[in-house]
Amino acid sequence: MNRLTYIALLLLLSFAIFQNAEAQNAQITGTVLDSINRSAVVGAYVAVSRNAPNAKPEYITTDINGKFTFTGLTKQVSYLVKVSYLSYKDFTQNVTIINDIQDLGTVQLTEAIANLKEVKVIGQVTAMEQKGDTTQFNAAAFKTNPDATTEDLIQKMPGITVTNGTVTAHGETVNRVLVDGKPFFGEDAALTLKSLPAEIVDKIEVFDKLSDQAQFTGFDDGNGQKTINIVTKADRKMGQFGKVFAGYGLDNRYQAGGNVSFFKGNQRISVIGLSNNINMQNFSSQDLLGLTGSSGGGGGGRGNAGGGGGASNNFLVGNQSGITGTNSFGLNYANKFGKKVDVSGSYFFNRTGNTNAQTTEQEYFLSGGLGNQFYNESSRTSSINANHRLNFRLEYNINPNNSLIVTPRLSFQDNNSNSLKTGLTTLADGSNLNSLDNTQRNLNSGYNFSNDVLLRHSFAKKGRTVSFNVNTQLNDRNGTRYLYSKNLYYNNLTSPDSLMARMMGDTTDQKSYTYSNGTTWGSNIIYTEPISSTGQLQFNYGLTLSNSNSSRETYNMSFDENTYSDLDTLLSNNFDNRYTTNRAGIGYRYRKNSWSANFGVDYQNTGLYSEQLAPNDTKVDQSFSNFLPNVMLSYRSKEGTQFRAFFRSSTNQPSISQLQNVIDNSNPLSLTAGNPNLKQEYRNNFNVRYSLAGAKRPYSLNAMVFVTQTNNAIVNSTFIAQEATTLPSGIVLERGSKLTSPINVDGSWNARTFLAYGKPVAPLKLNVNLTTGFNYVRSPGMINNVANFSNTYAVSQGLVLSSNISEKLDFTVSYSGNYNIVRNTIQPNINNNYYTQGISGRVNWIFGKGFVVQSDISNQSYRGLGAGYNQNFTLWNASVGKKFLKNNAGELKLTVFDILKQNNSISRNVTETYVQDVTNRVLTQYAMLTFTYTLKNFGKMPVNDNSRRRELEGEGGDFRRSGEGGGGRGPGSN
Repeated sequence: MNRLTYIALLLLLSFAIFQNAEAQNAQITGTVLDSINRSAVVGAYVAVSRNAPNAKPEYITTDINGKFTFTGLTKQVSYLVKVSYLSYKDFTQNVTIINDIQDLGTVQLTEAIANLKEVKVIGQVTAMEQKGDTTQFNAAAFKTNPDATTEDLIQKMPGITVTNGTVTAHGETVNRVLVDGKPFFGEDAALTLKSLPAEIVDKIEVFDKLSDQAQFTGFDDGNGQKTINIVTKADRKMGQFGKVFAGYGLDNRYQAGGNVSFFKGNQRISVIGLSNNINMQNFSSQDLLGLTGSSGGGGGGRGNAGGGGGASNNFLVGNQSGITGTNSFGLNYANKFGKKVDVSGSYFFNRTGNTNAQTTEQEYFLSGGLGNQFYNESSRTSSINANHRLNFRLEYNINPNNSLIVTPRLSFQDNNSNSLKTGLTTLADGSNLNSLDNTQRNLNSGYNFSNDVLLRHSFAKKGRTVSFNVNTQLNDRNGTRYLYSKNLYYNNLTSPDSLMARMMGDTTDQKSYTYSNGTTWGSNIIYTEPISSTGQLQFNYGLTLSNSNSSRETYNMSFDENTYSDLDTLLSNNFDNRYTTNRAGIGYRYRKNSWSANFGVDYQNTGLYSEQLAPNDTKVDQSFSNFLPNVMLSYRSKEGTQFRAFFRSSTNQPSISQLQNVIDNSNPLSLTAGNPNLKQEYRNNFNVRYSLAGAKRPYSLNAMVFVTQTNNAIVNSTFIAQEATTLPSGIVLERGSKLTSPINVDGSWNARTFLAYGKPVAPLKLNVNLTTGFNYVRSPGMINNVANFSNTYAVSQGLVLSSNISEKLDFTVSYSGNYNIVRNTIQPNINNNYYTQGISGRVNWIFGKGFVVQSDISNQSYRGLGAGYNQNFTLWNASVGKKFLKNNAGELKLTVFDILKQNNSISRNVTETYVQDVTNRVLTQYAMLTFTYTLKNFGKMPVNDNSRRRELEGEGGDFRRSGEGGGGRGPGSN
């Protein structure tokens, strides 16, 4: 039993101690629906007050399912409940609480007969409220300029940041953005935020969205995602809005595009387009194939375990190093058909052309008194990547007790790339070991398909449910690589510049074909049974079958035939891999008043069968059996205090590229290969969250701790030849060359803390966001068969000041600093401290008769990096424009980018085997003239038009009995 298991037991003990202290709390719950079409009424105000003279009411609003829950009430006391919403008659009811949970059931609102007169409410809007698991921000409390996007709006909100296209909320990456509870452009968070204007937003909800199955049962399955839900204003659900723009500038720089949305109640259609060569990028990880490294490839592990993210991490947030030209088109559709069917879908096409020039410096840590080894590389690359992405979701509420959700996804990728690379390996005394001159061309194509089918059934007995899920995943990859490389190996180190020193060398001229495909079929069934008014049992069983195949054929140039016809058996391989996983478990869920707890255990058996079919037949047959416990304890108060502690064990299977034992010689001086003897990783995850928010507090506070401990962690093992060495595969590794392959090692830790504090400063009309954090990463690795543990300690600090003065003056000032301490176990002499700092400011000022001035400036500072990498540079962009046409719909703007001509790109990556500093090509100074036209045409809703009002107000669409069946939670639920 390890330390984290003890922590889980302590959580259970803490729950038992606090249970009695909360025994007197009671709740009033209910669901607010439209009386005609039975759709959820989102954002209705619910007031609860004691039935006593001068009693003050307290307010909450309904979530996207129309649900509300008041906590902290007293039994045997009479309360007045009042529900109100624009265009509806008020609902009132006297309630005397008898049980711990007094369920009002369905509250039906009926249409108001008379037209409502305009009512002006003057007062300070509450900026943030905590509603159960959901943090809700009121958009009216944050002032933005008329042209602001939703992305501009949320950056003013406490605890939310957007950096290089990545949205984080309370220290966690936001993976999904919903609009009125429905998907928008699939799961592309950045694209959604950029496409919606801030003026249509009523509220922003931040919560952990459980999977559809977990939301129904109420048992957290660990597959939840940090999610933002954009609640639109009631008077913005009918109309057309968007903007189109076009611009041209110096050095043939151009941009054109736009987005237009057509909202008609439940029917929503959005179209976007973009074409430019100024690094405006908007793709996600699904758009990328062959962009995150060399084609094919064994090897694996954690290349970015120590410090700032590597290239693949950048791609995940929509940034690609170098200069990129983008052409893209997207279409999103959502609608509700009748009372039972909700559909949403999107299509997105993206074609990017990228060019980059990169320099890389790596320092490898050698043991045994061998000294360190240095590798310097310069490369020029170009690539064209095309992607088609389709997403669809169908929700069918068959009847009050049954629902069906079908979610297919399909994407196609096509990538062509070319690279020119030169590299040199040296020792600490400056003597040369080897060099390369490499030309490579890669042609890759493939597709991904996945589909989830979820059938949910709620029995007549409240809390008794059954749900059945079937998922399918298919993928296919084809690639062709041309490689021409001249490699020199220096054997006369005393005179490295002499001809004798370069007498050893070889030339590689090859063509490789790679192919891989995978099929995964999975299913699970979950049954829940109530055993008391506060307790519920869950039983689950799942079966997963996965098959994958990967092959590579490498041919050397036959100079006799002048064609690639000589099969290189040392670099060719055909590999087949199969997984069979059976998993069964039991769980218990407890909920009473402000407390809830889940705990359970699963037993999992995984069979791994791998077979190498060529060049020789070898087999690996392994079986893994694990017990996977999970514990969750949470507390929520009506005042906005929330505490949640979570512990879960899980496994992670090695990928087929990590298992396939074939040499990848994309860089002949740095080979990679897989390891068919890899075992699965076993992870223990523990996290704690604590937050304070609410209308009664003038501030918000979020604190979190995340800890991950991994046994059998899949990490890199690097062998650097000190003399010519023949590998077991038969390939000769010359002196100074490297071979990297994945292995299993214990002792991997990753701990992170995060604290966010936000407060509006009313006298200065500012919003203040303060963040701080501490990260610890213990990353094991192996170099020349000697274990090394890289321990990285990082302290981060951030401060954001955003204006809340007026819609015409908007500015933001921010600071971020990161101090990193790296300590290695085998080479303490290369321990390193480095610091990165960023200071930025942005202003948007509208004055006079439509004049606009915009400017943003940022300063980046690097200290403690390698020679030539310690830099301090400032990027300043500015523009001036004039609005004209009716309602200032048109704007002509002149922009100058990089006024000071200091733009730069530097990054540091610390791993368990090397430290790496990288610089990339950047966009330099240019000027551009741009015309923008803004479309705003919102319709009015007659109060006495039943069909029109139902169309506008009938949002929602989640399974209505989900809360009754298992207590499923949605945003804002208590």
